[in-house]
Amino acid sequence: MFSFFKKKVWPPNKQNPPWGSASSIYAHIATHIDPEKPTGLSEEGYRLPDEPARDPNKVSFMPGAMDGIMRHHGSSKPEDQIVSELYAALKQVTENASESNVRALYSLIKDGSAIGVIDALIERIRLEMSLDAGRLYEIVYWFTTQAADREPVKFSMALLGLLRGNDDSEIFVTLGRHDEFTLYSAVAISSNESYGDKVLWKLAKAAEGWGRINAVERLATTVDPEIKDWLIREGYKNAVMYEYLACICARTGDLHLALQADRIDDDLFNSACEIVDTLIAGEGGPAEGLSDYEHGCAVVGALLEHGKDKFGSVSHYSFLSRLKDRLDEHQSGERKLEHDWSDAAVDHISTRLADLVAKDHWKTVILSALESGDRQEFWNASRACQKFGIDPWPYFFNRTEAGEGYWWDLMRISDEDRIDQVLELGLKCIPLDKIATGPGNEMGLGLEYSAHSALDFVIQDLGKFPGKGWAFIAAGLQSPVVRNRNMSIRALSDWDRKDWPQEALTALNLLKESETNGDVRKRIEDLLAGKGIY
Repeated sequence: MFSFFKKKVWPPNKQNPPWGSASSIYAHIATHIDPEKPTGLSEEGYRLPDEPARDPNKVSFMPGAMDGIMRHHGSSKPEDQIVSELYAALKQVTENASESNVRALYSLIKDGSAIGVIDALIERIRLEMSLDAGRLYEIVYWFTTQAADREPVKFSMALLGLLRGNDDSEIFVTLGRHDEFTLYSAVAISSNESYGDKVLWKLAKAAEGWGRINAVERLATTVDPEIKDWLIREGYKNAVMYEYLACICARTGDLHLALQADRIDDDLFNSACEIVDTLIAGEGGPAEGLSDYEHGCAVVGALLEHGKDKFGSVSHYSFLSRLKDRLDEHQSGERKLEHDWSDAAVDHISTRLADLVAKDHWKTVILSALESGDRQEFWNASRACQKFGIDPWPYFFNRTEAGEGYWWDLMRISDEDRIDQVLELGLKCIPLDKIATGPGNEMGLGLEYSAHSALDFVIQDLGKFPGKGWAFIAAGLQSPVVRNRNMSIRALSDWDRKDWPQEALTALNLLKESETNGDVRKRIEDLLAGKGIY
């Protein structure tokens, strides 16, 4: 009663915000920018203040992935209704910023459904033109820089980018260092013509994963020479998949023109090789590949010309080999290349590639990388061993003994003469007692389950070695990770019963009684009954 006599409130009471005393997301990110690190944040910065406790039984998405994959996440309300409710709440707050109105708006945004209709809401704001722009700016600036929950921050960033007359680019670049917010930073920057490509580029350089992808995609129309050069040297690199950006960067950066120079520096040469290699790997995937790139043949031809005195590393050999295999597929008709790949050009390049990969010095390069290369060099070299008649097993063993953990490779290529050495090393390196803590329903994902993953690689090939490695199978049967238990059951099912150790039956019967997963219990019962395990 008499509420219509109440005085309208402005400005809002920022001493009593709807998020209470919880930490600001913006302040959290700004505090964790490592001045020694040009991209991303310090390790502690990635866990946001509103992050729920991690559930080991659920798949978690890397920052920004959920928004990148599922922009609309299924609100039970129709889009028009959500837009109308949001618009009404914004109008009410800009007319009367009482604590109850501010809390109502914040609550409406916080449930996440607002993000899915942000484009429609912005269109409604532009059409209606009835919101006080200055007051709207004050509200969304406040939420962007002070709110403690990610959905209101994202929502407010989108509206902040809509409003003109203020330079908020540093706010967008700061928040954009965390991949959860880079998409919204990129949209805000690219939708405001006062910022331009330089600001978007600054964001792209600071981001790493999905954020780098979102920012670079919006630079696809740039004509800035400095940005174009960066795209073909660094822009395609990201923490998700290079394939998402390789073709965009090659095309936008005019890679074919950059390689027309009489001489190019080693950094550009190596980046160009990496881009083409990535385009080969990306064919048939979620992004464009070599056959989609209009200047693929021109770039490859120029690279081979520049590479006459540059090809020399194991990564160069891997690149040349994969390129040769891809052209072989084209010539056989298995997978045709499009655009500028004429038959004459393919024949010429194939001949040059055959000569390059046949050079005598490559075996020395491969052996050097196996013995002392970094992890990427070692990996590339290990994949070339068969072509040079090199046995990779000793190198995998030495690297694993040194802590790098090539268990999958060791088990895959071990035989009866070598398996005992691998298992002895496994007993030293894999903490079986810390794994065998009892059955649970954990998925076993993440760095904290690295020992459980190593156990997987050992157990999955023990079926080839009846009677060997019982300690690993026994630990797997008592692992909280479902996958470990299933693999242990599978290994025992591959052995003849006469090869089972005496303790196996007791261990299986005990597990049957304590097993928490119905599917695993059924597999144990089938194994004990002598049925096949699938």
